Amino acid sequence: MLALERPCRRPTAPAVYSFKEKRSEFIAALFPSAAGDEARAALESVRREHHGATHNCPAWRVGYPEVEEFCSDDGEPGGTAGRPILGALQKAGLFNAALVVTRYFGGIKLGVRGLIDAYGAAAAGVIERAAIETVLPFKELELRCGYEHLAALSRAVKSAGIAENRLRTTYAVDVTLSLLVSPAREERLRTLLDSYEGRQLLAAPPRWGKNYVLTAET
Repeated sequence: MLALERPCRRPTAPAVYSFKEKRSEFIAALFPSAAGDEARAALESVRREHHGATHNCPAWRVGYPEVEEFCSDDGEPGGTAGRPILGALQKAGLFNAALVVTRYFGGIKLGVRGLIDAYGAAAAGVIERAAIETVLPFKELELRCGYEHLAALSRAVKSAGIAENRLRTTYAVDVTLSLLVSPAREERLRTLLDSYEGRQLLAAPPRWGKNYVLTAET
């Protein structure tokens, strides 16, 4: 379980890095992946692309705030591939990321230490070259009010510490305020909206998102 107050780092686009070690070619591919099914889809895409490779070894860290971690040696000696790849993700502080290292065997055995170093270097190399962003967790919230209460509700929301760039207003029959609420502000805002004064401003009950969403730092 991640600490909700802490910024997190994630890749924003796929990246690839390759090198050769004693005639074996190692190709590392990093993918943004928010959930296990996305990570598995990324692995399958690599397997299709490199169907003739000796090994396609994956690791991933996905989900928020509960993180699913997985790694596999895909036929390499135990602990020589998946763990070094996962370790590189952990060391870099990355999550919502899937990383697959493909190996084309060159005919020379690397040994246990050599494999650990090679897979770790491939993973670290692609992470170093990837586009990474820092993101913060927010809970989505939708509020509806009549036009006559818009000014008062906007003031109440801002008094709870909601920044202007985390608030969007849509005008229709009623007015809809779409907010991104940080964990630090959530309890205060819930208390305000549950109060008698808060309820009087709303045309419908508040609609809170079930899960946290991640938004780039600004």
